[in-house]
Amino acid sequence: MKLLDFFMHEVEAPKLSTILPAVISGIANGMVLGIINSAAALLYHPEDQVRLFFLFISCLVLYVVARKISLVRTTIAVEEAIRRMRMRIVDKLRQTDLIFVENSGRSEIFTRLTHDANVISQSAVTLISAAQATIVLLSCLLYIAWISLPGFLITITFLGSAVAIYLINYKIIAKHINLSIQKEGEFFDSLNHTLDGFKEIKINSNKSQDLFEHIETISISTQDAKVEAGKRLVGSSMFAQTSFYILIAVTIFALPILSITLIDDVVKITIAILFLSNPLEMVVGAMPMFTRANVAVANVYLLEEEIDAVRASGYHSGKEIASPIYFESIGLEGVCFDYKNSDGDKLFSVGPVDLTIKRGELVFIVGGNGSGKSTLLKLLIALYSPSKGHLHVDHISLERSAIQSYRELFAIIFSDFHLFDRLYGLKEVDPHRVNQFIKTMRLQDKTRYVDGKFSNANLSTGQRKRLAYIAATLEDKPIYIFDEWAADQDPEFRHYFYEQLLPDLKNKGKTIIAVTHDDRFFSVADRVIKVDNGRLTTFDPAHCS
Repeated sequence: MKLLDFFMHEVEAPKLSTILPAVISGIANGMVLGIINSAAALLYHPEDQVRLFFLFISCLVLYVVARKISLVRTTIAVEEAIRRMRMRIVDKLRQTDLIFVENSGRSEIFTRLTHDANVISQSAVTLISAAQATIVLLSCLLYIAWISLPGFLITITFLGSAVAIYLINYKIIAKHINLSIQKEGEFFDSLNHTLDGFKEIKINSNKSQDLFEHIETISISTQDAKVEAGKRLVGSSMFAQTSFYILIAVTIFALPILSITLIDDVVKITIAILFLSNPLEMVVGAMPMFTRANVAVANVYLLEEEIDAVRASGYHSGKEIASPIYFESIGLEGVCFDYKNSDGDKLFSVGPVDLTIKRGELVFIVGGNGSGKSTLLKLLIALYSPSKGHLHVDHISLERSAIQSYRELFAIIFSDFHLFDRLYGLKEVDPHRVNQFIKTMRLQDKTRYVDGKFSNANLSTGQRKRLAYIAATLEDKPIYIFDEWAADQDPEFRHYFYEQLLPDLKNKGKTIIAVTHDDRFFSVADRVIKVDNGRLTTFDPAHCS
């Protein structure tokens, strides 16, 4: 029971401080039934009526106060537990391998850490209320047993049979609820296609219509699953209500025949049955939420287990960063890497790769689309774990414990880079210096560095790359990697990048690796390396036109 595991292991608040008020609240609510019946029996005894009235008020106040304390403490404890759980998973996520994030997809991770976490959050109050209702239910049954043992046996038999039938039916309901949750995830994926591919579907009506029809199919499937679950829930609810009416009829008409029972006791039992109908309905009504919450917890834990499995098998970032690595050369030796599908079949392979890059070198990497250039970069900076071979620094194999220190050597701008609105990781940033860089990048009319962030990041791809270049330069790392950085620049700024920015970095002693297709500027590089079908060839840039 994953939900029970969550409450037992994630909630750090003392369990007794949350459970005890719920128990007190449930007992106080149950005592109200006995007080009402006693007051009705002593209707013509004013002195007893006064005493019972104050006892009723006391129980009512105790019920309200204890219930409020229980719900508030539960809410606080669960929200704290969810926050810790999410931050723990996010912490593991940022330390896992890139390949896991790429294969899992944003929607899967978002769904687990947002939607499923919200389901757990919403379930807290419902489930603690159901727990209180369970105590009231037990109190009512004990009260009936105290009045009449035959009445208790009849009541427990009817209720037990009704609950058993409901639970059998609910297994089918749970399947439909699980299916609807799965379909919601598929709907989210399709919605991502609509938003991320908006430009493409805007100019292609057939593609737009096919995508819309696919989304509609998923939406109908989701609706059907929810409707089927709803219909069965309605049927179960009607069955429960009908069972109550039958139980009342048996109590009134059959109990006096089956057992010697006073009329007053029959009335008390009938009132007790009516009184327990609400808590029983609350308990039964909480089952759908219980199922959804249990599935949500299982999904979140599954994500964490998958992250843990990847971290155990590949590179991952430690929480502590060792001393910076000094190097004269870095490289790959006999490195191979395989892209695989979900069945483990190879889709594309890189390697074996042998590559050494010396400190202070300016190296260009060229190759066709899909040749393996980006994969090579990810292997070189230890974002991918090679299936064979190893990284080396100064021709010494890099130990796993030094992976994060090795990664700290690099500042990189990928072709699919992400531009942060703030300069995270940089302390005591001089705004004047940043704005000077912005001016150098000819963006002074587009954005400014104000209040610790860029005032406007809604720029063209080329302009956003220039902001990313500023952030990378401020990091002042030994090695800079540019993955087709110049591809989105205008001709004038492209010249500026190759003839001014790269030589300036080289003159500062930086090592530079740039993926490019601009053969006109190959003469700027010390070496040009070609990637072809996952393998490397080297040629002299002087021979390029």
